[in-house]
Amino acid sequence: MHVNDRGGIKPWALAAVAGLVWAAAFPPVTFLPAAWLAPALLLWATFGRPRRAFALGLVAGAAHYFSSLSWLIYIPVQPGNYVGWAALSGYCALYPAMWAAFCWVLYPGDREKTISEGMATLSSRERLGWGATCAAGWVALECLRGWVITGFPWNYLGASQLDFTRLALFAAWTGVFGVSLVVVWCSVGGLLAVLCARSEKKFNPACLRELAAPAGLLVMALLLGSLELNRSLGKERGKLEITLVQPAIPQTVLWDVGNAPAQANRFDQLMDLSERALSKKVDLLVWPEAAQPPWGALDRDHLISRMHTLETKVAESGAWRVWGADTATNRVPFNSAVLLDSNSSVLANPAHADRPLYSKQHLVMFGEYVPLGDVFPFLKSLAPVSNFGRGTGPVVFDLGEARTSVIICFEDVVPAIARRAATPEVDFLLNLTNDGWFGDSHQQWQHARSAAWRAIETRRPLVRCCNNGITGWIDERGKFHLGAKAMPVHSPGIRRVSVPLREGQRTPTFYQRTGDWLPWAAVLAFVLLLGRCWLRRKKDSAEDAEPAK
Repeated sequence: MHVNDRGGIKPWALAAVAGLVWAAAFPPVTFLPAAWLAPALLLWATFGRPRRAFALGLVAGAAHYFSSLSWLIYIPVQPGNYVGWAALSGYCALYPAMWAAFCWVLYPGDREKTISEGMATLSSRERLGWGATCAAGWVALECLRGWVITGFPWNYLGASQLDFTRLALFAAWTGVFGVSLVVVWCSVGGLLAVLCARSEKKFNPACLRELAAPAGLLVMALLLGSLELNRSLGKERGKLEITLVQPAIPQTVLWDVGNAPAQANRFDQLMDLSERALSKKVDLLVWPEAAQPPWGALDRDHLISRMHTLETKVAESGAWRVWGADTATNRVPFNSAVLLDSNSSVLANPAHADRPLYSKQHLVMFGEYVPLGDVFPFLKSLAPVSNFGRGTGPVVFDLGEARTSVIICFEDVVPAIARRAATPEVDFLLNLTNDGWFGDSHQQWQHARSAAWRAIETRRPLVRCCNNGITGWIDERGKFHLGAKAMPVHSPGIRRVSVPLREGQRTPTFYQRTGDWLPWAAVLAFVLLLGRCWLRRKKDSAEDAEPAK
């Protein structure tokens, strides 16, 4: 039984299975071994000529992304939710299709033979080079997916390995892309070992040499991860008591600013939770992204009464506040986080003028801006947003005994933004997010597990405050701390966490110092290899045409 241009088992079905196995590595299934199987299955399913490999890879990509990104249909905007799901899934499916075509374009064997027979004719050096090239190609395409058109750095293959702690900590050296490289190369090496055994018609220990180089990389990654695990985080100088408010406001209410009763209920719930939060010692009170309601939609007397009560309690507690709020400059709206000390009066300065402020830099397409919306106005009807302005950063909030740098919404899945935000004086990163867009779906866990890598990459705790989602904090080893009492992901409540503070300034990780050299080196290799292949084919075509003249 084989898979090539002529068939064997149905390659289209196998490609779909490969995509679904890949999806199983992420929530809601979260089966870590699936990530190690997926690249091998994808290569096996797509064996053949590059065009056919691209088509089969597209099927695998569609199976993966349409299933893993199905949370997009929970967005309460129809038909925009289905259009967005189809558009984003279809776009992302191009990347595994390009990867399959890339690998089989550079395949040095005979495609007219079965995959096992073709691999058997190659030298060990050729198989090693091809496996390493495929692994680098995967990393290059992940990098490009996270960069092109502002990027979609979601569910990188390496990000599935968060619970494999010693491997996950390799990201302190290379970023999460280094973990992807390890997983893909080991997967391709495993495929080559299996194909070797198939060609031998029996198990031959010599086939295990196909795993030697990727296993060597895995061992190196585990050793560096172990070194990171055993590294001292610094002497603890105290703890910061943080209370995180999770109001679980439905997204339809956040949008319906003209509905006075709904906005009043939203405001009262936020006040009730905040007053409850202040019933115990708290150093920092946090509201999530876009939590602050539009003041103009509320009854003035009720607003003044409740805010006065809350601010009196804040002054008595001495707590700092970081609130998610929409702000505006020159009539341009910004998605912002504002820092207020215990004596700051929101009522006296509702626009937060001259206060420490961070505005989101990395805007979400169709969530916070509509590309080409002015050229094609109908596109704006697909997303209930106005175009937000881009902020600048990082901005460090000084809380007296601690310093934090805020990142908003999906910025916690963008490695470069978190890397820049984690300056040496920053004690922890603070993410304000609103996953209420996606209802009762698995998006919240995918988001949180992707974000956890920023704590590893920067060796800094990451505190997350969500409208709904995974509210809590993640330590420098990527482990979740969700408080003493469980709070349902999609329900309102408060979460009290104690985040350790360390003496002195933080030493940057190797990844922070060197940046994304690995994925961009992979992109360069990807381009050069394709260019060399194109030139070689052009030369061969010219030589074949010469006798005809």
